[in-house]
Amino acid sequence: MSSEIVEQDLPGIGRCFTVSAADGAKVMVVIHHTGRRELYVLEPGSAADEPDAVITFGDDQARRLGSILSGAYFKPAIVEQVEEVIGGLLIDWATVREDSPAAGHTIADLEIRRRTRMTVAAILHADGSSVIAPEPQESIGAGDRLVMIGRPEDLEGFLHHVIG
Repeated sequence: MSSEIVEQDLPGIGRCFTVSAADGAKVMVVIHHTGRRELYVLEPGSAADEPDAVITFGDDQARRLGSILSGAYFKPAIVEQVEEVIGGLLIDWATVREDSPAAGHTIADLEIRRRTRMTVAAILHADGSSVIAPEPQESIGAGDRLVMIGRPEDLEGFLHHVIG
């Protein structure tokens, strides 16, 4: 099996990762901005537009499957207690485009928390620098990746108001 993983941005959708398996099959994983994962299996000789199998996972299911595949699956009891406290928490990220409403503005300018009920937890700037727990005066630019937290039902409003 090739250890190479081919990554591809899917604008407005998320990111795609393609891995070649030992038997010549290809596995494509699409990670949506919403956290949903789709697993496409293409047997050797299959056309790329007609996968042999498509499986959809929620974020938690995908993470657990990844842990199982890596041989590291174990869930301590404390994790269940923490999940009870933050069970409805969404952590997601999105990339700011040049035409995004956020480009060239600060968190305060956009009133992100007040208008979307989401919180920007980190900014991975296009220049490679990053800011954890950014202040309201932090500027957002095209190409920046915003890591946001909040409730799943507020994500659509955040994406509309900030990403466009």
